[in-house]
Amino acid sequence: MASGIVANSVLNAAAGMLLLVTGFASSIIAARLLGPEANGIIAFSLWLSATGALVAELGTGVILLRMLPQLRAEGYDPAQRRGFAAFLVTPTLISTAVLAVLYWLFFVASEELHWAETAPEIALVTGILFVIQSIGAFAKNYLIGEQRLGVFFRLTLVAAVIQIFTVATGAVLLGVVGALVGYAAGQFVLFAYTLTIIIHKRDRCGVSVRFLATSSLILSAEFIIDSIFLNRLEILFIQQFWTVEVVGFYAVSLSLANLALQLPIQLTGSLLPYYSQERHKGDDAGLSPQAFAGVIRALAYITMPMSLGLAAISETLVTVVFGEPFRPAGTVVALLALSSPAYVLAQILTLYLFSIDRAKSRLFVAILGAIILVAGSTVVVPQFGGEGAAVVRIVVFTLMAAIMLRQTGFGPRLGPLYGALLKVTLASLLVAGAAWAVLEMLDGAVGLVLAIAAGALVYPVALKLLRAVPAEDRDVMVNFAGATPGRLKGPLRSFVLFVAPVRS
Repeated sequence: MASGIVANSVLNAAAGMLLLVTGFASSIIAARLLGPEANGIIAFSLWLSATGALVAELGTGVILLRMLPQLRAEGYDPAQRRGFAAFLVTPTLISTAVLAVLYWLFFVASEELHWAETAPEIALVTGILFVIQSIGAFAKNYLIGEQRLGVFFRLTLVAAVIQIFTVATGAVLLGVVGALVGYAAGQFVLFAYTLTIIIHKRDRCGVSVRFLATSSLILSAEFIIDSIFLNRLEILFIQQFWTVEVVGFYAVSLSLANLALQLPIQLTGSLLPYYSQERHKGDDAGLSPQAFAGVIRALAYITMPMSLGLAAISETLVTVVFGEPFRPAGTVVALLALSSPAYVLAQILTLYLFSIDRAKSRLFVAILGAIILVAGSTVVVPQFGGEGAAVVRIVVFTLMAAIMLRQTGFGPRLGPLYGALLKVTLASLLVAGAAWAVLEMLDGAVGLVLAIAAGALVYPVALKLLRAVPAEDRDVMVNFAGATPGRLKGPLRSFVLFVAPVRS
C-alpha cells in the first residue's frame, strides 16, 4: 500500500474509531440507565434511521468517492469540485424528503407501532434522526473523497462529545426519547456541514448527467438491497418472532462485535478514492494483484486477532460492560465476531468492483445474499433467535466474499495471499487461546483485562514465529513508522523489525 493511502486510512480510521467509541459508549449508557427492553427499542429506531439514510443516498456517496479524485486529476479546482458535490446532493435531498413523508404516512399514522407502542413520540424522533443522518452522511463522503481527513476527524470529535453528553442527559431526563434525541444531536454536526455544500454554486464539471443517472440507478438498487436486506435485517426478524428484550440483547451483541469490525471497516474508508486514483494513473485496468493482496493482508493483521480474540472473551465482556442481565448475549457476540473477517473482505471487494465499474456484478451478488439472508432468517430465527441470525450472517457474507473474489479476475495470481492469511489466522487462534486460558483461571473485570493483555503479548510473537508478515508488508510498516512523531519512530520501527525481521 502506498504511503498516501496508509496516511489517509489512518486518519479515516481515527475518525472511525471515534464513531465506534461514541456509539459503544452511548449504547452502554442507554443499556445501563434504561435496561434491555428500552435498549431494544433504541436499537430498532437506530436501525430504521440508518437503513433509511443508506437508501436515501441513491449511490451518491460512492459516486463522490470515485469522481472527486478523478476530477482532481483532470485539473478541476476545489471550488469546482465542491460545486460538483452541490450538484450531486440534490437527488439525496429529494429522496430524503420522499422517504420522510412515506415514513410519516406508514409508521406515524399507523396504530401498530410494535417497537414504540408505549411512546408514539419515539416514532417522530426516529424520523427526525433519519433526516439529519441522511443529509449528514453526504458530508462524510465528500470529505473522504476530497482527502480532507483532518477536517473529517475534527468534525467527528465534536460530534462524539455532543452525542455522549446528550445521550446521557436525555436518557436520564426523558428515557428512550431523550436518548434518541442525543443520537440526533451527535449527527447534527455533519448535517450542518452538508448545508454549507448545499448552498454552493452547482457545477457538473463536464460530467454527463446520463452517466450520473445510470451510475446512480445501479448503485441505488445495490444500496437499497444492502440497506434493507443486508444491514441488520435480523433485528426485524427477531423483533417479529421474539420480544423487544431479545432485540436489546442482539443490539448489545452488535455493539460489542463492532469492536472487531469497525476499525478495519473504517480503514477501508479511503480505499475507493485510492483505487480510483490508481486506476486513472495507468491503463484503466485497475490495481495489480500484488497491490490488492497487500490491502487484504494489511486489514487481516487487524481483523483476524480482533475477531477471534473477541469471540474468546465474549461472555465475560458482555457481563463486565453491560451487566449480568445481558449475559444471554454472550454467544451471539462470539458468533457475530466470527462474521467480521468475511464482512471486511466483502467490503474490500465491493469497493474494488465499484472502482472498476462493475457495480452491476456487485448488485447481483447483493441480490443473491439478500435472498439467502431472508430465507435463512425465516427458517432459523424463529427457532434459534439471535444465535441463528448470527450464523446466517456468517454464511451470507462468506458466500458473497467468495463470489466477489472470483469476479476480480485475479484468479491464481492471488495464490500467495492465501498462505499468508492462513498464517495470520493461526496467529490469531493463539491470541484467542491465550485469552480463553486466562479467563478460565480468573473471571470478571480483572480477568478480562489480563486476557486482553495476554492476547496482545502473544500476537506479535506468533506472527514472528510463523513468519506471517512478508517483506513487502514489513517495508510498508517501516516506512509508516518513520513518518510518525520523533519519540514513537524508534520504538515502532523496532517493533516492526521484531515481528518481521530482515532475513538474509
